[in-house]
Amino acid sequence: MPGWQALYQDIDDDNFVLIAAAQDTGGAEVAGIWYQRAKASYITLVDENHTISSLFKLVNVPSAVWIDESGRIVRIDEGSYATTHKMGDFEFGRDDYAPMVKDWVKNGESSQYAKGDAVPDLTRSSDDALADANFKLGVYFHRQGNGEKADQYWGVAQQLNPDSWNYHRQDWSFTPEQARGNWARKAGALGDKPYYRPIVGVDD
Repeated sequence: MPGWQALYQDIDDDNFVLIAAAQDTGGAEVAGIWYQRAKASYITLVDENHTISSLFKLVNVPSAVWIDESGRIVRIDEGSYATTHKMGDFEFGRDDYAPMVKDWVKNGESSQYAKGDAVPDLTRSSDDALADANFKLGVYFHRQGNGEKADQYWGVAQQLNPDSWNYHRQDWSFTPEQARGNWARKAGALGDKPYYRPIVGVDD
């Protein structure tokens, strides 16, 4: 969040709008604190139903969707950090993505990063659609205070769309004592498959 705030201030262009949408069923009470700590002056939303993830087939966070003035999707990326971060000896994120955004804001459709092959197929399979419906049912029962029923539907969503880290991580967020172990096991099972889809123009 602070990295994106710094980039937003650095670009300082009225034609550039930055919107952050936290995919968090915990709502503003859980997600809002991150916006407050970053002193975010750009548009901030909390998407409790993960509707944005469904619309753009986002399966992990952070992800970014670039949309131009005509409403055309220019690119969609996973692992779209604005900067590299360090937590003790642990380092994550990247420094090469923010310059890509700045180049696009400056050059528009002429930017080398405004590439059609950076937009994945957004067609949803029947399993994807059914997973989305089950996830939203889980959200409903979570709001009703029925954790057992919520877990049941979230489990079905995860089975139908096992590639969605968002479904898994949201479920795990309500059992934080188990989250780290669950993540480590799922990440370990990836083998040679990358955690984030490679960023076109950088990782290819």
